[in-house]
Amino acid sequence: MMSEVSTAYVWVNGQWQERGHSQAQSHWPSNDRALHYGDGLFETIRFAPDGSIPLWPYHKQRLLQGLCALDFPIDSFQCIEQALAQRPQSPLLAGKLLISRGAGPRGYAPPAEPELLLQWQEFTPPDWGYLRLPQGIVAGFSDIRLAIQPALAGFKHLNRLEQVLARQRFEPDWQEAVMLDAQGQVIEGCMSNLFLLENGQLVTPDLSGSGVNGVVRRWLLAHHNVIITPFGRERLLAADAVFFCNTLQGIVMVSRIDGRQFEHPAAQHQIATLQKDLENLYA
Repeated sequence: MMSEVSTAYVWVNGQWQERGHSQAQSHWPSNDRALHYGDGLFETIRFAPDGSIPLWPYHKQRLLQGLCALDFPIDSFQCIEQALAQRPQSPLLAGKLLISRGAGPRGYAPPAEPELLLQWQEFTPPDWGYLRLPQGIVAGFSDIRLAIQPALAGFKHLNRLEQVLARQRFEPDWQEAVMLDAQGQVIEGCMSNLFLLENGQLVTPDLSGSGVNGVVRRWLLAHHNVIITPFGRERLLAADAVFFCNTLQGIVMVSRIDGRQFEHPAAQHQIATLQKDLENLYA
C-alpha cells in the first residue's frame, strides 16, 4: 500500500521552489487561511505515461466551480494553469494540487486582495490489491452523515472532516463506504462517487446539496446516458450492480454491500466495458 512521494513544491513569485516534504507546510505563513479555516481547494490528478492529463477538462470545470463558489480572484485560474504547465518534471503518475486563499488577518472575513498559495506534490498511487479482485470490493454504509450545504457541494474544498471520521470507522473487510446525507439519501463513497446499474441504465445520486462531483463522474455524464436522481439505501441494494469511481482508482465494481451480494453478469460486463474505456485514456 505504500506509495512513492516526490518533493513538495511551493509556487513563489511565478516559479516552483523545491521544499522537503516536511518543510513545505512550514514555508506557508502561520496565518494561512487554509491552515486555520480550510479556506481553499485541492485537486488530485492522474497523468498518462506521456505526462498529459486526460481528464483535465473536468478538473478545470471543478476548479472553476470552486474558485467561483469561494469568491477567489477572477484571475486565479490563469495563475493555476500557468503553475501546472510549469510543474517540475517527474516520472510519478499522480499529483496533488493544493490552493489556499493565503494569509489573512484574524477572523473569518477574507482579505480584500488575497495572494493565493499553491503547493504541488507528485506521487505514485498505492498498490490497492483489492482492485484486482475479479468480482469487486466490499463496502458498507457509513454511520457518518454528510451535511447538506449547496454552497459547498460539488467541488473539493479543504474541509474533509466528514470523510476523515467516516474512514476511521471502516469495518475491517470494507474497502469503501456508502455515505448518506442528513436526510438519508445516498450521496457518494467516502473516497469516490457512486453509480448503480438498473436494467442497463446508469443511475447516480443528485449532488446538488452534498458531495464531490468527481472528474470520472463528470466524464461518465459527458459520454453516457445517466439518470441523476435522489435515492436511498433500499434502491441501492435493489440495483443489478454498483460501482465506485475516482481519479486514482478508476471504476471499481462492488461485490457486496451490507450482506447484499451483487451477481449480475450482464451488468458486470457493462461495468468492465466502462473500466476499459476509462483506462484506454491513460494507455
